This record gives sequence, C-alpha cells and structure tokens, in this order.
Amino acid sequence: IRIGWTGSHSTLKYLQDIDLVLQKILQDFPEVEFVVIADKKPALGNVSTVKFVRWNSASEIKDLLQFDIGVMPLPDDEWSKGKCGFKALQYMALQLPVVASPLGVNSKIIDDGINGFLCNSTEEWIEALRKLIRNSILRKSMGVNGRLRVRENYSVLSNSDNFLSLFE
Repeated sequence: IRIGWTGSHSTLKYLQDIDLVLQKILQDFPEVEFVVIADKKPALGNVSTVKFVRWNSASEIKDLLQFDIGVMPLPDDEWSKGKCGFKALQYMALQLPVVASPLGVNSKIIDDGINGFLCNSTEEWIEALRKLIRNSILRKSMGVNGRLRVRENYSVLSNSDNFLSLFE
C-alpha cells in the first residue's frame, strides 16, 4: 500500500502537519510505503522512510498512479482556506481515495466517507488511513466515487456550458 503526496517545495511544509500520523501508520503497518512526488526531497522529523520521486511533467500521471491513497494536509490558516483543492481533484480524477484537511473548497469537493475522508485531528487522520489500508474494497469504491465526482462537477465537459455562456 502506498500513501502518497504530490506538490512543490513551497508546500512540503504541510506534510509536517501529519508527520506524527505517518510515523504511527508506518510503525503499525510496515508494509505501507509513504511516497512524495516533488521538486525537492522532504525533511520529516518523525518519518524515517520516505520514497522520494522527483516531479517530472512527462511521468506525473504514471507516478501518481503508483499511489493507493492520496493525502492533502493543510494548516488552518487564511492562505490554506483560499487554496483551490487541485491536489484532491487530481487524486480523485485518478480514482484514488483522498484523505485531506477540511479547509477551503476541500469540504465541497470531498464527500466525507464517500470519496475520501476529511480529518481535523491526528486521531481522525490515523483512523481514516487505517480504514483505507485495511480495506481494499473501500479504497476502490472511494476511488470510483471520487472520479465520478470530478467527472460530474469539475471536468471540462461538465463545465462547457458555463464556459460557453461567458461569450454570449
């Protein structure tokens, strides 16, 4: 099982919000791997093993498809509340269940318990990841539900009328 995160060096600091979560998960589930796709290797204090994959536009989708679960931790600040939820949408479009902080549009994109989990506390993060690690059927169904959500609400096709109406 691979839990993964993707982002730039400027957002690597958000992983520190789940550093203890990842430490606990990796201790409890030695078969789980944590993967980071970024332009810089992360520095996590409590997580000793991180598989680092350098971000590359040519292999981005292939690299993301190696994840079984996508994570999107965010600190509770004004900057994070204004983020667009792209990472969650990217995971969901690839049929990956997402575990994320319930900030900004994440609470609109993710239907908690349907296509992912929204977690406020360390305990909620650990419980959500445990459920997904232990239950491949749940991972699959959340992934399918996530892709459907993206397709119906966030795809070019689902928004074509909105775009075209701008030119009327």
